[in-house]
Amino acid sequence: MNKKSLFLGGITLIGLIIGILTRHYALWTLGALALGYVFTFWLPRLWTAWQHRRQ
Repeated sequence: MNKKSLFLGGITLIGLIIGILTRHYALWTLGALALGYVFTFWLPRLWTAWQHRRQ
């Protein structure tokens, strides 16, 4: 499996567990999914674009 998919799934699972404990399932699950998506896909793209811009 792809490491990005495992990371995103793990972050979402952590959000689901927190949501179960606080009884805000959708809020924590979708929030963790959005946060994992940003860390997994957008930050690496922004980092490489910033490095190419500096050259």
